[in-house]
Amino acid sequence: MKHRYPQAVVVAALVSFSSGLRAQDDAAELSLQEPEPAAAAATPPADEAAPAEAPASGKTATDEGIDLTLQDRIKAVSRKTFLKSGRFELQPNVMMTVNDSFFRSFAFSGRLAWHLNDAFALEIGGGYIPPFLVQKLDPVDQLRESLALINADNKPFALADVGLTFSPLYGKVALLGDSIINFDGFLSAGVGATFDNGADVVHPTMDVGVGARVFLFRWLVLRGDVRDYIYPQDKADISTLQNLMFVSVGIGIYFPFDFDYQYEAARVNKNG
Repeated sequence: MKHRYPQAVVVAALVSFSSGLRAQDDAAELSLQEPEPAAAAATPPADEAAPAEAPASGKTATDEGIDLTLQDRIKAVSRKTFLKSGRFELQPNVMMTVNDSFFRSFAFSGRLAWHLNDAFALEIGGGYIPPFLVQKLDPVDQLRESLALINADNKPFALADVGLTFSPLYGKVALLGDSIINFDGFLSAGVGATFDNGADVVHPTMDVGVGARVFLFRWLVLRGDVRDYIYPQDKADISTLQNLMFVSVGIGIYFPFDFDYQYEAARVNKNG
């Protein structure tokens, strides 16, 4: 009978060796695992007061450079750079007719305006047409003198009117990217008289116009407008409705020379 002790010993040794290898593998896996995250920080004691939040304030962020709030510094519509309200405007102009096919007349005129506010103004004005500044055009001899048409000898020499101007438009234009030009546009209407050298010297007149101002300084503007004078005229028992349209260019001088804004941008104390 053969003894099996040597085989049993070999089997036991192999089992023991495989168990040792498995234990080493488990230890290696445990060493490679990442450490568990630290526990969350402890909640501070209830008796410790939490830092107080900054009180709500109606003020917006402050611009440190000029001490103006953003609301004051950024405007949807910037304020006007020129104010007319409560000021007088003296306007010397030169005028020229543009709708007369027979005569071209040049005139010297002047107007005085009182600005009730920045939109409305009362104006009074007049003009003089010197005879030597009336240029007779080519068709006049045949159509006005040879055919004895109306107004062949009734030439206006003066104008006068009083009226109202309304300025609904104000704007600015960038010139060559460097200079800003401020301007406004206006409408005008009035009543007055036209004077000519005919039998009826004085003619009741109505005038309407449109124009613009360009603001050069705080007391000086460049002004241009187109104004149409409409008046009845009689000759040889024939009545007609005449209209003289003038283009005028001139300046406007404002009194007083300077002005102040009633409201200034509010300054904010950074420490307040």
